[in-house]
Amino acid sequence: MKSYPLHSSEKERDRLKMQALAILPLTRTMLSGAGVKPGSRVLELGCASGDMTLLLASLVGPSGEVIAVDRDPEQLDAAALRTSDAGFCNVNFVLADLDDFEPTRTFDAVVGRYFLLYVASPEAAVARVARWVKPGGSMAFLEMDFFRGVHSSIWPPASPQTHEAIVFIGDVMLDAGINPHLAARLPSILTRYGDVQVQTSAPLQYGARSIELPLEAVRSVTPMARKLGHADADLHDVDALLIRELEGRDDHTVTGPPMSVAAW
Repeated sequence: MKSYPLHSSEKERDRLKMQALAILPLTRTMLSGAGVKPGSRVLELGCASGDMTLLLASLVGPSGEVIAVDRDPEQLDAAALRTSDAGFCNVNFVLADLDDFEPTRTFDAVVGRYFLLYVASPEAAVARVARWVKPGGSMAFLEMDFFRGVHSSIWPPASPQTHEAIVFIGDVMLDAGINPHLAARLPSILTRYGDVQVQTSAPLQYGARSIELPLEAVRSVTPMARKLGHADADLHDVDALLIRELEGRDDHTVTGPPMSVAAW
């Protein structure tokens, strides 16, 4: 793909935390299905600021190990600080792009969350990753149904300006070269390596602040929109939209997120 479309910033890391909470039950199911347990050695691809890394560190325990890889040094620094603050000593971070990364050993499990979405060729990436799995080990990935995410529903209905801003996310990410069909594509890819288990989830988010998750993604893709030359790159004032949307909303607000699919 042309470039990772989400800008690295504290706001983006806060958004990732919100996103991680939304898909935590599905993530736990995936990791359990993949056999991640105390003593496991796990490779995490695209760890970002460490939301799944923290979960993995707790699951493998002191006798296990997590190798967390990402190509963004700011995200790795944030992830390392979070794991250290949480008291974990079983995580090693590696700054590398997948194309340049070659581990020196194999793993009980190789996992990634919203990772293959941004890889130029998911099939080729998984074929390479499969060589890093021990006999009897597993691969596990959690991806999204991108187009359902672009058309997420919000109740009471959001303003036309907010709807346009959410559609803008999809336009930018598609132009950046993401793989939009991984919800269906992922299980098909993994069936080449053995029996596959699949589970999907689109947990509704409740409360006025649930609308922050899609709107903060608008902020995160805006720098990429400028880089790609989008005429509407600076059209969407996220702060103003948030103020407008949060005014008058209450706990009855419901936001429907993208459908996610986990396969292992």
